[in-house]
Amino acid sequence: MGKPCFHVSSISSFLSCLFFVSFFVNSLVSLPFPRPDQIEILMAFKDEFPILKCDFKKCSTSKQITKYWTSKDVNSFDGVEFSSESGVVTELHLRGACLSGSLSANSSLFRFHDLGYLDLSYNYFDSFSFLPELGKLTNLEVLFLDNMGLTGEIPSSFSSLNRLTELVVSENELFGSFSPLLNLSKLSFLDFSNNHFSGNVPSSLLTMPFLSILGLSQNHFIDSLETINCSSSSKLETLYLDHNHLSGLILEPLSKLTNLRYLYLDSQNTTNPINFASSLGFNSLETLYLSGNAISRLNTGSPNLKTLLLDNCNLNEFPTFIKNLQKLEYLDIANNRLKGEVPNWLWSMPSLVYLYLSHNSLDSFEGSPKMLLNSSLRELDLRSNDFRGPLPIISPRLRFMLASNNSFTGDIPLSLCNQSYLGVLDLSHNNFSGSIPRCLITSEVEALNLRNNNLIGRLPDTFHKNSSLISLDVSHNQITGKLPRSLTNCTYLEYLNVEGNRIVDTFPFWLKDLWYLQVIVLRSNMFHGPIYSPHHHLSFPQLQMVDISRNKFTGRLPQDYFVTLSIPLISIPQKERELSYLGDHYWYLNKYNLSMYLRNKGINMELEKILETYTAIDFSENNLGGQIPESIGLLKSLIVLNLSNNDFTGHIPSSWAYLTSLESLDLSQNQLTGKIPQELATLSFLEYINVSHNKLTGQIPHSTQIGGQPKSSFEGNLNLCGLPLEESCFGDKALSTPEAQEPEPPKQEQVLNWKAAAIGYGPGVLFGLAIGQVLYSYKPVLFFKLFRI
Repeated sequence: MGKPCFHVSSISSFLSCLFFVSFFVNSLVSLPFPRPDQIEILMAFKDEFPILKCDFKKCSTSKQITKYWTSKDVNSFDGVEFSSESGVVTELHLRGACLSGSLSANSSLFRFHDLGYLDLSYNYFDSFSFLPELGKLTNLEVLFLDNMGLTGEIPSSFSSLNRLTELVVSENELFGSFSPLLNLSKLSFLDFSNNHFSGNVPSSLLTMPFLSILGLSQNHFIDSLETINCSSSSKLETLYLDHNHLSGLILEPLSKLTNLRYLYLDSQNTTNPINFASSLGFNSLETLYLSGNAISRLNTGSPNLKTLLLDNCNLNEFPTFIKNLQKLEYLDIANNRLKGEVPNWLWSMPSLVYLYLSHNSLDSFEGSPKMLLNSSLRELDLRSNDFRGPLPIISPRLRFMLASNNSFTGDIPLSLCNQSYLGVLDLSHNNFSGSIPRCLITSEVEALNLRNNNLIGRLPDTFHKNSSLISLDVSHNQITGKLPRSLTNCTYLEYLNVEGNRIVDTFPFWLKDLWYLQVIVLRSNMFHGPIYSPHHHLSFPQLQMVDISRNKFTGRLPQDYFVTLSIPLISIPQKERELSYLGDHYWYLNKYNLSMYLRNKGINMELEKILETYTAIDFSENNLGGQIPESIGLLKSLIVLNLSNNDFTGHIPSSWAYLTSLESLDLSQNQLTGKIPQELATLSFLEYINVSHNKLTGQIPHSTQIGGQPKSSFEGNLNLCGLPLEESCFGDKALSTPEAQEPEPPKQEQVLNWKAAAIGYGPGVLFGLAIGQVLYSYKPVLFFKLFRI
């Protein structure tokens, strides 16, 4: 599927749009001389659509057909290919071309009688009256209509497209019969996945003479497959039937498909157990997906099977037929009811490279502690079982070792240092003791997770130059000493978590040299001293999340403190970005994700995955004082902010009105005075706010977000009134104390420093400060007009 286009809402984003559009002009092959009548048809087709109003939230690319189809320059016909012999249009590549509105039955499109390739995917029309007319394009060999919102049945006119070799109509809302396709004898690739077809799986499709790939997943087929009439003469190699409602004896009829190599039957959404056993066997079958089904019997009898997925199949023992699969490379048998010993024969399988056993009740290993030493494994997942005792000696060829959430004990074995390349080592949530081996620090490991064990001693200060380390988590142990300065050698480090130890050190300003660092967690240690000095600004290029809570940090923060914090926090958030998580681009296929604990919306929670767009600052439970810097209003992407349990004084900055992404705000247990700024009521995403136990006065701002908070979020102040508190604001009770009558400092003085610094964020902070000071000294009115935010 394509990525959604962004919304053109400004001149700058429109120019960006044009940049993306321009790429295809250079990619065109040199065109022959098109026939004039073909140019005429193209221009008529273009004129059927308005001067472009592109909905970038739906389009998959930035193509804009009406911007680049001009009669003056035939080379600007993006997505059009002409015959080198006759000059007629033979191919139209219009995937995600932002076409919308009406495509009528008499459209000029149907005058391209020589068209052999047509891709209209990811375009959205008001009606689908044009579908039957596609049958007029009898020279079509390839037709893509996926993700268009199509409804109804397959038009009977499709039966005339007897030259089709590829037809993709996935991700629509089609239903009914496949009969219009049965005479298309040249089809080799047919995909109707993610529609609303139901009833029996059409046997006639399985026996089409040249069909090699058939996609029928994510529909509503409900038969047992026992009635499927398969033929050994079928050319079918790939069959997608996953996410349907099939049940019963599946293997026998499908085993007649002697050329079948890839079979996907996972997640059938049925309560009936599936009997997947056959004495016939699949001589060609290489990949079998059965995950998410209750299996009553299992035996494929396939000698060539390389990939077998049995995740979440309600299995209570290892299927014995697996040990005869001499070519098996990938076995996923996680999330079942396996218990007791892991059989010894697993380690002797000659081709097995990937083995996933997580989320079972396994507790031991059959054979000697060295049974893994000679295995061919590269990836081993033992997470979330009941393993006890020492970690077994593993193969030196292992690259990914995941053993978290067990009860392994003893020291971390030094044999781990003998690996030729160990990319990910996760031993978190066990009972390992002793110190961290120095050899692990000097190895080529990329992700090291030792969280929640009983490790003691110092974190070795032996990180070498050009280290491959990307993620380091030693949180919730008993580590002492200082944070190793050699961490600066880990130039690729993105994630650092030392929470819940006994580290005694000052704030690590020196980490700012790590360009890729995105997450810093120092929570619950004995860090101390200031987090600011004239020589040390809080400046980390890519920082998204910082948690220094529950330490002993002290001092005041200047008004420009957050000006140079990080690019992601100050940048405008990209709401339309595709969901992705930290570490995905390294370990997505290896089932490993970065995680952390976070206090959010008043609750301590674990983020099992960290969104790349997630941002948080937690300075709570320290001894920080002075006014909260106005420059905090620059952090436009900030989602979670916790400054509670400190000694902050003065007023709540009104600049927080610019924190438009903020969802959670905790200012409780400070010495803040004055009124709650009305600007906070404009934060539409704010779900949690706590300003309790300060010295605030006056009326609580009116808004749906604030009014929906519990009373406890505002209790313990001098004289707050209004909802959700019960105190009425009539009689101006908020002005009854001296603190309430304290005049607010002049707005210009409050914001001068941080705005002047913000000017210099691009060309340099010092230069910006100088320019800001000059402007304010001579033309203060001009200064605030120019840089008002």
